[in-house]
Amino acid sequence: MIDKPILYYLTKIITVITSILIISKANVDMVFSVISTLSFACVFTLEVWLYRLFSNKMVVVITSLVSMSACFFLGLDILFPLFIVLLIHLLDVTIDPGMFYQIIGVSLLLLFFIFTPDNLAFAISMIIIILLLFSRIILTKLSIYKTLNENQNETISELNKKLTDLKSLIKTLKYTTSIEERNRIAARIHDQIGHGISGSIIMLEAALLIMKDNQEKATDNIKRAITNLRDGVDEIRSALKEERADRYLLGINDITAILEEYKVSYNKTTFLHTTGDLDFITMDIWACIHDNLKECLTNVLKHSNASEFYLNIDVFKKIIKVEYKDNGKSSGDFVKGLGLEAIEERTVQAKGRCFFTKGENGFSVTNIFNY
Repeated sequence: MIDKPILYYLTKIITVITSILIISKANVDMVFSVISTLSFACVFTLEVWLYRLFSNKMVVVITSLVSMSACFFLGLDILFPLFIVLLIHLLDVTIDPGMFYQIIGVSLLLLFFIFTPDNLAFAISMIIIILLLFSRIILTKLSIYKTLNENQNETISELNKKLTDLKSLIKTLKYTTSIEERNRIAARIHDQIGHGISGSIIMLEAALLIMKDNQEKATDNIKRAITNLRDGVDEIRSALKEERADRYLLGINDITAILEEYKVSYNKTTFLHTTGDLDFITMDIWACIHDNLKECLTNVLKHSNASEFYLNIDVFKKIIKVEYKDNGKSSGDFVKGLGLEAIEERTVQAKGRCFFTKGENGFSVTNIFNY
């Protein structure tokens, strides 16, 4: 890729070659002119090589000043275009970039006012100035975009790393939460239910020992043990009822997790909207919604350029309506492939009906279930 040092190098070489054409029309020794031109070319080549090697601006300053002095010595009226290029390059590496064009404009006006070149040199100088500055603007913008692209790539890499760390953290938190929940349930069973059962076992053992000598007391212990065991069973049922999550929470949390993972993985916007009492949705219907959602999301990636995906779950008095919709605008006629056929079959197995709609606003799949 051409950068500023190469741009100035090529411009100087072209300007030197152009000067030969001017020299050929003047009464100047051609051998001396050719040697001078080759000397300039060697100096410019050495300048680029040293700048690439040491990345020091003083190399450009020294070679530019030497070359400008040579232009005065050989005749500024002939090498005026080259002098202009050398001046622009010298100012480019020594002044503030924010003031470059202002200083260049003032310097060129003073230069043209002090040294009045002939018409040919003036025309060549103007053409070279316009082309050089225009090329410099393009290279500056390309450099800015390149730097911006590199920074964005670094940011994306850092975000991907953070995303991986967050996924690992979420997995760890889920496992830790599961362990803590199991420990809490185990402690509750041990502290409340376990003690009651242990006491009932002791009562039954005591009743067995005194059965022959004191049947009345043994019977009383057995009754008390039965009461404790019955209370224990009731406690177990109460605990299970309290610990078990509502059916709709299991379903909606699973759906939400799928949409969030899809949003993060593929940079798509997802929306979830629900109305009505979700507790009327059975586990079979939740399973159907789960599988159909995955299939619809896969179809969006394969066949649509959609940027947004909508899942609407509406529970009415006698029906459940589930709509999967995207804002994609795929070309071609609607063809029911294996994925859509699988959605339809799955919906029928859950005792529902399936409808497909394709329009200007996107593609949608609608499921209707009775309850």
